[in-house]
Amino acid sequence: MSKEKTTVTVEEVAAVRHGDPVLAQKLHLINNAIDEIGFTWYHFQLFCIAGYGYAVDSQLELIQSSVHSYVALQFGADYPTDTQTTYVGYVLGALFWGFGGDLIGRKLAFNTSLILAALLGFATGGMNSFATYCVFNALANFCAGGNLVMDVTVFMEYVPFKWQFLNTMMAMWWGIGQTVNNLICWGFLPNYSSGWRYVWYTNSGIILFCGLLRLFVLRLDETPKFLVSTGRDDEAVQALQRIARKYNRQCSLTLDQLQACGELCSDYYSPQQGWQPAKMLAAVKEHVRILYQNKIVAYSTTSLMFSYLLVGFSSSIFYNFLYIYIQSHGGNTAAPSHIVYRNSTLSYMTAIFGPIFSALLVRAFGRRYTMLFGGMATMAIMFGYTTVRTPAGDAGFSSATNFFMNVYYGCLYAYATEIFPAQARGTGMGLASVLGAIGGALSPVAYYFGESSGTSVPIWLAGALFGVLGILAALYPFEPSGRGLNLVRSGNRSEVI
Repeated sequence: MSKEKTTVTVEEVAAVRHGDPVLAQKLHLINNAIDEIGFTWYHFQLFCIAGYGYAVDSQLELIQSSVHSYVALQFGADYPTDTQTTYVGYVLGALFWGFGGDLIGRKLAFNTSLILAALLGFATGGMNSFATYCVFNALANFCAGGNLVMDVTVFMEYVPFKWQFLNTMMAMWWGIGQTVNNLICWGFLPNYSSGWRYVWYTNSGIILFCGLLRLFVLRLDETPKFLVSTGRDDEAVQALQRIARKYNRQCSLTLDQLQACGELCSDYYSPQQGWQPAKMLAAVKEHVRILYQNKIVAYSTTSLMFSYLLVGFSSSIFYNFLYIYIQSHGGNTAAPSHIVYRNSTLSYMTAIFGPIFSALLVRAFGRRYTMLFGGMATMAIMFGYTTVRTPAGDAGFSSATNFFMNVYYGCLYAYATEIFPAQARGTGMGLASVLGAIGGALSPVAYYFGESSGTSVPIWLAGALFGVLGILAALYPFEPSGRGLNLVRSGNRSEVI
């Protein structure tokens, strides 16, 4: 154990490390090797290509909401089945790819999910019935939801400690994806009767291009942490040595050092189980158990899961109910289509800078207090939004809301990736994403209540919940940045195993 500055106690170390001390030692060595290599051109490429997975997730979700009215008009659909299938696909995808990333490896899920999302996006744009459109929309989001889970996991498991603030900044790609989609919609939807198809084709082409870059330019190796957690120490060393040789960096890690740590505890980790359903189910149960391996980790996992549920619910009811509230109070935010697209583009562009600001706050104050600030600021802006009565005010408050909401979002997504135990990181992210989607799917309850009664309760509830999210973040038990550290220290960084 390093003697660097830390406030971690013996009891807390025992609480986190009692599961498998051998794995803790191996992660210690892997972390030190990654820090020894440092930040390279490989990591920058990974930041961009993995980051674009955020963009893909936001693009596909926003495509559906952008083209919904045009699709419904063409096919004569009265019920928003396509919106529901978006949630269904996302939920199932987050589960499938999240669990799969822990079972079969990060690399395969990382590459496959993006290529499939692009191909299924092309198919969605070519459908000639509403039923088939809904099916392929669900399948495309099935792949996109899982891709997001793998993006943050893969980057987290490669980035050096001094550059871990980039985990927070990566959420800037979410705003980039929304901006790209909005510009595409601006170009096609007002001008062409089948513009919704062109929106799908253009977005899917961009996604396919990024997927091909992953396959033929980056050529990602399996992450070293996944390899050591499944007993493949030799491959983990080779993966790190290849990066070191390519960029002329030092890497002193050897296979002998990893093997000297001993064998992983057979009752703690699940090596690859093959494709037999019973064994795969046993492995999934084991990964879920890891997320609740002791009281302190269980508290952390439960807090994060609850946060994802609340953030999905609160953000969704805010955007669903906002314009009902404004109109019921005498406001008019209607504007010509070119003004609407201009304002929404500005709002989405503003969201790009929220995670960048969040990353700066993380370096100064740590993850938990950054989320506290982001949650409280979002609450204040949401409450202020209720005073909007004009298109100009709508544009200004929409931009401010997106900015501060992404200060919180960016930090939450990065924090969860850093905090979920390494072996079950994909499983944890998958379950958290599912709860976020479930929270969003529950928002029509508040929407219906607000629409039928004209009350302002839902919009105030949405803002208040972001304040609760900020306070909850301040109470999280772990701080990966080292400020008020409550984690196992592994060389120069922290790791929950």
